[in-house]
Amino acid sequence: MIHRAMEDRLARLLDRFPCLLLFGARQTGKSTLVSKGKIAAGRKYVTFDDPEVIAAARSDAEAFLGQAPRLTVDEVQRYSDLFLRVKRSIDRERELGRFLLTGSSAAEIVAAGKASALAGRSAILELGPLTLGEIEGRESIDWLGLLRAPDATTALRALPAPKTSRANLKRRIMRGGLPPAWEAQDDESWREWMKAYRALYLEKDVLPVRRLGAPDDFLRFMTQLAYRSSGLLSLSDSARDAGVPLSSSQNYLRLLEGSCQWSRVAPYHRNLGKRLVKSPKGYWFDSGVLAFLMGVSDWEQAQSADRLGALFETWVANEIRAAIWQSSEALELHHWRTQTGVEVDFVLSMGERLLPIEAKSSSSITPKMLRGLETFLADHAKAAPFGVLIYSGAEHRLLGPKIIAISATAL
Repeated sequence: MIHRAMEDRLARLLDRFPCLLLFGARQTGKSTLVSKGKIAAGRKYVTFDDPEVIAAARSDAEAFLGQAPRLTVDEVQRYSDLFLRVKRSIDRERELGRFLLTGSSAAEIVAAGKASALAGRSAILELGPLTLGEIEGRESIDWLGLLRAPDATTALRALPAPKTSRANLKRRIMRGGLPPAWEAQDDESWREWMKAYRALYLEKDVLPVRRLGAPDDFLRFMTQLAYRSSGLLSLSDSARDAGVPLSSSQNYLRLLEGSCQWSRVAPYHRNLGKRLVKSPKGYWFDSGVLAFLMGVSDWEQAQSADRLGALFETWVANEIRAAIWQSSEALELHHWRTQTGVEVDFVLSMGERLLPIEAKSSSSITPKMLRGLETFLADHAKAAPFGVLIYSGAEHRLLGPKIIAISATAL
């Protein structure tokens, strides 16, 4: 079984809160994480995938929640009224680690305000797809260490050596990080699994939502949004190209975000005196699912279809997001773009400290790739002593006094 970096943080939070909510897209490995290994020790595991378990919870919630001193309930979105029952149980007996609730869709729960019942009583985590480090059985790059490094030279010296080949990196990005997809033997098996995944997502997370409208409209919007992964979010453009009303597209986007398929990255706009774009960017949760929705299955095909840049940036975004969820520090992720089109893909921040990050799928580096980083560093000299370019080349490099290139094979 692959060790998940989230496991240690999850265990720590169970020792500090009466309840923990673990959300994540379908098939990211939530059930495996909470039902096996360290997290499962001393806990009873039940799942609302079983109709009889839901019936028991509906019939006598107090007895259901009291069946074990420490209870894990999987697929909790299937009976979201349980949140209110958990709140009352915790208010009567505030024992740490009593409840671990997991779900693949927070959409209806959040819309109904159910999860807010546990405010102050629970911690919330999101489990994403497997990271490159998890697949290879090693630690991922230390983003927190990069944020704290005083200069580019010090940061470069602290980087781990690249651990995988470029060929393996290509396969990792195109396959994605959902365990069954990663284990697919060939492209045909991968495509068939992805077809089944899309159908299961539609059946379990989309069709049960009331007032959704036509499923075909939703699927068209979903595909159009996939083509815009890594770009500025424009609902009107996505709705127009999908041929759906703007009001429907708003509902579809809420559903995709609530089911952890899509996430937005807010703009960083603290600059004084500079006109900045204030629209968010959006990213699909997994590069493999994104590749499938785009209709590409290998690196060269994605490159010839002009999809590789978006796939690579989406993969980097999700590697960084995984590190943020695994960290106990208050890390935030933004993007930065001026009205004249100068941009930095990501700005990782902690307090007043900033780390600008650019993602390029190329194995070579040109001066043009550094323009956004150089502009950002000039505007934020005190908060950002250096910046990072992530590329698909084989080695880490110092590109100047304030910019380092990091091989994506070390992420």
